[in-house]
Amino acid sequence: MCEVTVVCCWTNEKMYNEFLDTLKAQDTPYELIGIDNRGNKGFTSCASAYNSVINDIKTKYVIYSHQDILLKDSKTLSKFLLYLKQLGHDDLLGVAGVKFESPEISSIFTDIKQAHPYTGESMFAGRNRVVGEIMECDTLDECFFGGYTQHFRDYPFDAETCDNWHLYAAEACMRAKTKANAKIWVFSADIIHRSTGSVNPAFVFGFCRLCRKYAGDFPYIRTTCGSSFTDERGLRKYVLEHFFHSAPKDAFMRFISRHNIYVHIRKFYRVVKKFTN
Repeated sequence: MCEVTVVCCWTNEKMYNEFLDTLKAQDTPYELIGIDNRGNKGFTSCASAYNSVINDIKTKYVIYSHQDILLKDSKTLSKFLLYLKQLGHDDLLGVAGVKFESPEISSIFTDIKQAHPYTGESMFAGRNRVVGEIMECDTLDECFFGGYTQHFRDYPFDAETCDNWHLYAAEACMRAKTKANAKIWVFSADIIHRSTGSVNPAFVFGFCRLCRKYAGDFPYIRTTCGSSFTDERGLRKYVLEHFFHSAPKDAFMRFISRHNIYVHIRKFYRVVKKFTN
């Protein structure tokens, strides 16, 4: 009996088909809803795309996945279902998450791997591995997460706050915590996510909307791509740090990556280190 539906809004056919190849190798049956959004002609946000198919989902559980995911373990879906059945009806489960801890703690809790932003090599996405097989957190990354289908019918994605391709999972987590007294969980999964995320102006201003929406509930919000105090002073600092620090740094690193400068620097460093040890 099929218990879970995998939903993916995709724009790159080659990448999507590679994801499907790893999905077909899973040891548990599933339904698939693929949303073809090539050219972004159908939807302007992932929240609205996912909301549009919620009534087409007939299974008890649902997983929302990025197109650039590779499931390296054939038991990923069955593990997801095993853990989800032990959780509350409104709890959410994912493969990468963060806690609302001290601003000085910025690690992502995950066992998935990502492509290095400048070399393309696989690396662990966070400094902290998942403690045990499953642990509680506060917000999840959008790459691979889900829960009970009825939860997403009762609490649709907020397409107004998340009016682009960012933060809809983080918003869903905070809504579940505040409206349904739910818990958020991250579990250990052997997955490759072929993207390092994108912190652009759309993300920055969307994050500010998210913080203002939940300012009365959380003094501090953390996601896998950014964090800030939710008061206006904190948000001003967050925006300024992005445009005057993070954005110029990222632009410089993309430049040296595009010209393979980073790779040459790394090779030179290794040679020097070898002869100095």
